[in-house]
Amino acid sequence: MNIFELNELTDDMMNLCDDDFYNFLENLLNKDLCQLFQVQAIQDMSSLSSITIEQIIEILTVDVIDLNNLKKSLGFITTDGKFHLRLGHRNLLERLLILVKSKNNLSVKNFDLSNKNIKNQIYEKLLEMWKQTSSSSKVACIPVLFPWINNIFQNLEKTKNRYRYDDQIQEFALLIFIFGGRNCYEFLHLNLPSALPHITNLEILIRTQEFKMIECEFRFSLLTEYSRSTNCNYIFVAEDATRCISCIDYDAQSNSFIGLSAPLVNGLPQFNFFQTENFQILKNWFDEIDTSRFINLHMAKSLKLSSPPFILCAYGSNNKFEAIDVLKNWLFIYNQSLIQGLRVIGFSTDGDSRYLRAMGLCSRFFAELPNLNLFKHNDPFDIKIPKEWSWFFMKQQQTFLFMQDPIHIATKIRNRLLSTVANLRMGDFSVDIKDLIDLVESKSKLEHNLIKSDLNPKDRQNFASCLRISSETVLALLNRNENSKGTYVYLTLLNLIISGFINKSTAIEERLFNIWTVVFVCRLWFSWIQYLDVKNSNNNINSNNKNNNNINSNNNNNNNINNSQSPKKFKQRTFITKPAFWCIEINAHTLVYIILLVIKKKLPIDALNTFGFNSQICENTFRIARSLTGSFSSITNFSVKSFMKRCEKISVVNSIKSRGNQKGDYSFQFPQHHKNDKDTYDYSIDNIKELNLTEYDIEKIIYRAFESAQKLASMVNMSQLLKNKNIYSLPDLSQFIKTILSKSSSKIVDYTEDDDSNYDSDEDEFEDNEDSSVHAAFDDEDEMLPSIFGDDEEEEEGNIIANNLSNISQQNFRGCRIYDKINPQQMNKYFRIHVDSSVKYIHKQTACWLLSTSKTRLSSDRVERVKES
Repeated sequence: MNIFELNELTDDMMNLCDDDFYNFLENLLNKDLCQLFQVQAIQDMSSLSSITIEQIIEILTVDVIDLNNLKKSLGFITTDGKFHLRLGHRNLLERLLILVKSKNNLSVKNFDLSNKNIKNQIYEKLLEMWKQTSSSSKVACIPVLFPWINNIFQNLEKTKNRYRYDDQIQEFALLIFIFGGRNCYEFLHLNLPSALPHITNLEILIRTQEFKMIECEFRFSLLTEYSRSTNCNYIFVAEDATRCISCIDYDAQSNSFIGLSAPLVNGLPQFNFFQTENFQILKNWFDEIDTSRFINLHMAKSLKLSSPPFILCAYGSNNKFEAIDVLKNWLFIYNQSLIQGLRVIGFSTDGDSRYLRAMGLCSRFFAELPNLNLFKHNDPFDIKIPKEWSWFFMKQQQTFLFMQDPIHIATKIRNRLLSTVANLRMGDFSVDIKDLIDLVESKSKLEHNLIKSDLNPKDRQNFASCLRISSETVLALLNRNENSKGTYVYLTLLNLIISGFINKSTAIEERLFNIWTVVFVCRLWFSWIQYLDVKNSNNNINSNNKNNNNINSNNNNNNNINNSQSPKKFKQRTFITKPAFWCIEINAHTLVYIILLVIKKKLPIDALNTFGFNSQICENTFRIARSLTGSFSSITNFSVKSFMKRCEKISVVNSIKSRGNQKGDYSFQFPQHHKNDKDTYDYSIDNIKELNLTEYDIEKIIYRAFESAQKLASMVNMSQLLKNKNIYSLPDLSQFIKTILSKSSSKIVDYTEDDDSNYDSDEDEFEDNEDSSVHAAFDDEDEMLPSIFGDDEEEEEGNIIANNLSNISQQNFRGCRIYDKINPQQMNKYFRIHVDSSVKYIHKQTACWLLSTSKTRLSSDRVERVKES
């Protein structure tokens, strides 16, 4: 066989080894070259792909006696002792190596092509299957599965240190890490090789996202990016608070201490206020400054329904602030947003009396603030109110508007019904929880769908109970009982509040009708109470109770109270709480005002989605933050520092959602919580396309609402007294209410910029004793991590001041970050102290641990947290 006539080695030739290999070489080359391969112990054909001629003949350059004959056969030895291979033999070897390497390269190429074809076939098959399955649906974007698989194939061709991930894969991995936690992510990373980036890369990615949360810092620069991503320059701002673990921590990134209640200056918490290099100053702070028991959260929401909310600011608080602080805070947010090109439509809170007072002062809703010019600020709203609208009390010029959280309004109405202090009465009928108790005990659950926990007064934020006790089935059952008319009318108001304020599917005309029906019933009820004969009313109640053998002990207790209480107190306890009354009035007026602004083209039509103007976006953020604890942790609550870290993760998720869940041609699909009722909570309801209302249409709806309110008042026999007092017509009623609310006992006048005592005591007159707990702590309707960064993430330099730590004789502190020497670049993270006679360096987080004398605990149960507050 002539090797020069052989164009290609076959697969069988490439698989030759041992004796077959040597026999083949002897026939293909010659006996001497075959012997050379045997001397070099080259035993198979495939090994020749990585061997050179010089390596094969290298043994012949060495002075080996046994190889002298082989040397003479294959070449020549010069006088200097060097071996030279004969040209013919060299050509044979070169030809053999070329054939072997050519065959090997061809095999590798075929293997690569085969793999590529397999990958392409898998990718194309998956894509084809996706198109077939999604053809019936209107899904335009491709799932992230396809670029993920493609990325895996690319990484499998590389070494681990050269793995690369596309942007959408990095974001997908980031979402897995945020939603699943560290343990879940590490499990997936270990079991899906090359599929997900390392967890440290994700931590770096979060840092580079520019979502760093610093306590007390308002993120207006990022708010501009949020507005751009949602394509809307109008926002509504919500504010709320929740209980937190009182714990003081050191934040290395800002070189400040977190968990102390920052002082308010002009209503604003001071940014990076607790920074020191002096251990004694820190000790004084521990002794003198209140720790944060609450976390205040400010959030912004675009008018676009599909856009997620934006975390504007968060900070720890001792809950010691006044209405003027709230007002100045709002003005700051309003002005800074204008600088960024954004228009704040208004603010929403949870019904705390201080927030209510601030709303009244700013809107001048039966309130005056003579020492503060609100209209020196730019771009106020200005609407001409028709003179015939005697029922409308809001001023025509407003800097911004207000909406009290409607879920809190609903729960306030429910809690008043369950109160042991209140003695609600409408006309000839009492409003009594006993009517519902009778339903639960006498009727099947299939008829009313009520449970005993719905009537539990201790669970003060049970909105699901509000839905059930005011359902159409319960109202129908109550309406059949002649003695339950008062409770029927009262729960009808709750039903209308939910429909008008909360239900997202309610048309704007129906929303306006329902809300103002509630307003007029409350005004008629309030007016009726003003002329109520307290003595006769007590006698009527007592006689009615004697005729009823099933009166519970709460009513007996109330009667004893009624016999001894003042007429003023009795009237107050006959009506809903004053905060609830003001909340309903403010929200109803704001709705009409917004409709007028839309009619006049001063606001976009999306502003009519007023069900989104609430503080539930803050509640949801608190819930999500609690859910971000890892799967192997039972800790659901957080300190101020850990909440900031969780907010960074929530901001990342919201940023992805604000882009429409899309990254290029690929999209992310997010699950919806099973408790998001479609009628009440579904944010995917289509936007209002156009508004066909006019001022005349509004007026007609208002008159229909008043007629509906009159019917409800007549049902409980309130109408006759109102007619006798000439306050049963809409103009007369409006004038009477306006006169009553304008009296000095009701109207708010703030002559100073920091006096908040008078109004708060006024508020309490109409509130239950049970309502005196801090409203800000009422969080968590049922719906949807520890810090991922260490304390030593960033390094800064600073001056160190010596301090003494007396009464310590120990010199070694195992387990504590107390050292004799430290890296000079990390000096700002340590205090320099004297321990006995030696100088030590104590880490600032260790100093916090050293100065902490107790460990606070906070229940993971929402009801218990509300009780504790």
